[in-house]
Amino acid sequence: MMKLSSTITVGAVAAALASGALFTTSAHAGGAAKEYFVQDYRFAKPMHGYSGHSGNYYCDYQRLPNRKCVTNANGTESCKIVGWTLRQSCQ
Repeated sequence: MMKLSSTITVGAVAAALASGALFTTSAHAGGAAKEYFVQDYRFAKPMHGYSGHSGNYYCDYQRLPNRKCVTNANGTESCKIVGWTLRQSCQ
């Protein structure tokens, strides 16, 4: 797992946006539309991302827990958070 400060995270996302290195899909319905960018970053603890305008795009993020689940001897499932994914999306 990577451990980065939130300042470095925001800088990395901004650099990836500027270079066009993010995953892109065309989400248009017959017309010229902006591309939709999505990038996932994995961390050991929950991190913050950038929410707001970046050029012509509006970016937002989600913090998603990565869980590891096991079934106990009595048949119940027990889950534990083992890391976090920061999902950055811009449209």
